[in-house]
Amino acid sequence: MSSYKPFTPTKRAPALLTVGVLLTSFLILNSIAPTQALERPNFSVLSSENITIDDSTSVLKVYLNTFRPDTNVSFRLQSNSLTTVTVVSGNDTVAIPSNSNVHFSIKSGPILKKDQILKPVKEFRNGSGTLLIQIFPAPPDFPLITLNGDTSLISAHEILSTPHLNSGSYAIDSVGSHIKYFFKSPNDLVGFRKLNDGEAKAGASSAPKYAFLEQKDFGVTATFPGTWILLDKNFQRVQRINDVQTKFGLASPEGHGMTISGLGNPIVITNITRTVDSSWLAKPYGMPILDCDIAEISGGKAINEFSFWDWAVSNKALSKPLLDAMPPVHDPQDPNSPIDICHANSLQYFKPSNVFLISVRSPSILMILSANLKKVQTIIPTDGSFQHFARFISPTQITALGNFPDAKVSQFLDFKFIAKKWILKKIPFPVHARYCGDAEYVDPTHIWLGGGCDAFTPGTLGAIFTVRNGTLTQLGAINMIGFTFSYRADLLI
Repeated sequence: MSSYKPFTPTKRAPALLTVGVLLTSFLILNSIAPTQALERPNFSVLSSENITIDDSTSVLKVYLNTFRPDTNVSFRLQSNSLTTVTVVSGNDTVAIPSNSNVHFSIKSGPILKKDQILKPVKEFRNGSGTLLIQIFPAPPDFPLITLNGDTSLISAHEILSTPHLNSGSYAIDSVGSHIKYFFKSPNDLVGFRKLNDGEAKAGASSAPKYAFLEQKDFGVTATFPGTWILLDKNFQRVQRINDVQTKFGLASPEGHGMTISGLGNPIVITNITRTVDSSWLAKPYGMPILDCDIAEISGGKAINEFSFWDWAVSNKALSKPLLDAMPPVHDPQDPNSPIDICHANSLQYFKPSNVFLISVRSPSILMILSANLKKVQTIIPTDGSFQHFARFISPTQITALGNFPDAKVSQFLDFKFIAKKWILKKIPFPVHARYCGDAEYVDPTHIWLGGGCDAFTPGTLGAIFTVRNGTLTQLGAINMIGFTFSYRADLLI
């Protein structure tokens, strides 16, 4: 297989044929018109979208690597034959002269239905009826979704996931088994979320509404340095966050989480390797540390920052018991890596209280920060959990997924603010999500568990559980075919 990047259409020659034919509920063929081209006794295809081409058989197969609703996708079909070639598409016949090509476009519908994903949306045959070219709306390894058991409470809601496969990974926005959006990358994608905490500022085109990170740096497998890709409400790319100018220098954002501030600016996590004086700890570090620097960005620069280590040094009475009790945490793939003292793995801006909630995994705490990232207002212990996906659901209630990898159990963590204290109630899951994932209330008696560093049950993206007398019982599941894991699977309620 070979990949083709988007092309800029050339100036067209006089049209021999222009048609407007409805193909299916998914596609509309807008036009076919030949232009001057190269010579070669076969076909090639370019597109305005990223595509993958399989030319390993007699039939040229073209796979779209992106689906966006109600979008026109342009194609250029190049005939490299030395003679005129006749191609047939449906009821339309086009004679392509030597050294020429044709332009056509297809338009997506509002969703990509499950039964359409693996079927060609357009085919070309020769005059004898022999199949020459097929165009598919998705790659052949697309992780098809199935619903099992009772999913009535969740099947009408969006789920944002980043399933990983052997050939790359996807960012997928699904509703039930239907697809609202997908993008496939050869790299790792993580952190797909809707930017609905704060109101994001509009860029040159429109305001971002969704975001996911494409990993670029694989030097530290415990974190996900890369590029945040921000999409508008129509899933068009409107912004990229590559590197951030922090007080520690230029740093790549990482994919455990991002949010939008009350000012409308992106808030990202950066991981900074630092050599520090840790002699005040019971067991000083004998190597550099990996610090968390939470940065609010404007114009590529951090205008507000929170460094976990700097806070720890300035607040030793609070931080020393936490760090003394924390065993040294390294990159699991590299015991000589910096000590991961923080490992922030979720961010939320909570508008009603004008604060940020950060899950800090290594010392097993949640931190509530002021809107300018200058003050730690509250520290909430998470009972030894490597927790993920901490979320305010009201000013007096926070939930999170509690990961206990050593004990091989996972728990739903429900914190309530009672008598000026955060009181934790734990509800064990009957499955284990290991180091990753997310969990949240669907309603007061049902809980969603999504994602995980490995699928917590083979082929399962997420599941809904009912709560009775402190016991969780699985009702139904969203399954995927062929994926290995999705870091999270955010259910949008």
